[in-house]
Amino acid sequence: MDGNHSDMQKDRHLYLLSEIADIVSSALSDKDIYEGILWEISNGLGLDALWIQIYNSTTNQLLLNAHRGLPDKLVRELEVVQMGDGVAGKIAQGRKPVFSNDINRDRSYQWDTAAKLGFNSLIASPVISGGRLLGLIGGLSYKNVLFTLNELKLVNVIAACISEVCNRIIQDRISPENKRQKEDVVQKQFFLNALSHELKTPLTAIIASTGLLIEELEQRKDERLLKIAQNISRGAASLQNRLGELLSVSKTRNESFNVNMQELDFSKLAKEVIGEISSLAKQRNQILYVDIPDGIKIIGDAQRMEQIMLNLLSNAIKYSPEGGKIEFIARKDDNRLVVSVKDSGPGILEEERQKLFKPYYHLSADRTADPRSGLGLTITRQLVELHGGSIWVQSEIGKGSTFYFSLPLTAAYPLPMNNL
Repeated sequence: MDGNHSDMQKDRHLYLLSEIADIVSSALSDKDIYEGILWEISNGLGLDALWIQIYNSTTNQLLLNAHRGLPDKLVRELEVVQMGDGVAGKIAQGRKPVFSNDINRDRSYQWDTAAKLGFNSLIASPVISGGRLLGLIGGLSYKNVLFTLNELKLVNVIAACISEVCNRIIQDRISPENKRQKEDVVQKQFFLNALSHELKTPLTAIIASTGLLIEELEQRKDERLLKIAQNISRGAASLQNRLGELLSVSKTRNESFNVNMQELDFSKLAKEVIGEISSLAKQRNQILYVDIPDGIKIIGDAQRMEQIMLNLLSNAIKYSPEGGKIEFIARKDDNRLVVSVKDSGPGILEEERQKLFKPYYHLSADRTADPRSGLGLTITRQLVELHGGSIWVQSEIGKGSTFYFSLPLTAAYPLPMNNL
């Protein structure tokens, strides 16, 4: 029983890192990124209050930048913190991640204000890059004995991801022209920038996640963990290839990237992707219905097609409830392949469906507490269109959503078409 619990916990941690990596590597504003990170941690670790502070080296102060579920008294207390003062100031000064499961009695991290408000557990990590303190991320829970060394390692990795955002902001301040160009970029330029950010931090998260798995594999042989490790290795290889593309683009200053178009066995590739992601559905006790006829052949890039399917399937799993149902169906329609990914989530309002594939778009918070950034769907749309296809969504409130994409079964344009 304990082993199953440990496996499920590791799956949740890996999934949380993946979601945070997607957010951090996006082209969203830093405010939206921080809020997205806090939402993911809140749900992934069961925290009741979270905050992110940014360090001002000139004043030697921590400044509150984003928070979630933080009572007004703590907002005021954390708004400006001198280095070394209070619990947050001491943790930042110590430059090490910490946790306490009883802030009412813990001599090192006793926090009277938080304790009086009913909080019992604390976890926090300084945000450090290249030896420089950039900020602090912290969380509180009303529960007792919530955290272990596993959560501490996880929060430390998340802090490393946040450092990427901080470094990006610093670079934008140094080069305001880059920021203006990013805001004014056309669709192709946007996609290149989004892809560039997409690749940096996920690699950090993947490496860190692999480290956690290696620790487990050193203790025992477990085919299930081995399969997860193989999936991570596969993802790392994919990221490495894409990083090579962007490096080439940077050297040539050419706003393009390579798409290796060739004949693919879509049926085989889709089943591999289903196998890769099925453990996430199983973790949430969801039913994953799959209908993929054998022998469907298309012209495309295998890595890009895998990315399209993973994006849509991970969204369906994420937004479907515990015990829900996800359907992945592929079929031939004349000379085209039509794929549908159906979830059992809350559905999407009609006026929001029109904007869902636009960059930076958020679904309204009054319909769900889970804001989709829209960036993943924007990238998915771009990838589908690069293959001569189209993507759309049908949805009904309370009955879920179905995302469709259609691709030509034969080349819709002359090959090779490697620079798009």
